[in-house]
Amino acid sequence: MTEIRTLQPHDPLPDGPAVILMRRFEEDNPKQVMMELIVIQKNQSEHNSRLLTETGEPLPWADAVKEAETQARDAGLHHVYHVDRTAGPREREIASHDGDRTVGMDKLDDDDLEEGERGSDMRDMKLNEAPRRF
Repeated sequence: MTEIRTLQPHDPLPDGPAVILMRRFEEDNPKQVMMELIVIQKNQSEHNSRLLTETGEPLPWADAVKEAETQARDAGLHHVYHVDRTAGPREREIASHDGDRTVGMDKLDDDDLEEGERGSDMRDMKLNEAPRRF
């Protein structure tokens, strides 16, 4: 039996060889969720496929797992990675606002405190030393 290994919403994807079942938002319609199957070969080549029903809806979880297990078995792997990219706190907030990615923007910053760097902020006008030519 194939083992399902669950990754956290923002975890990096594993290097190949690997079979990854990813639940994520549609790129063109952030209100809709899709299931994607990613197969990474030993040589790091990658094949992605959207898992859809005959009517074009996202494949149900149980069917998506069966497809991922088949791919893993064909590749000689004993586990499938699963990641739900819609399950992070920021993603849930965006989903609750119908895909509006501007919600809660005041909470976001561009700081890299591990490196001791504070990101730019439009409120830091004193740091804007660009010459004015009016």
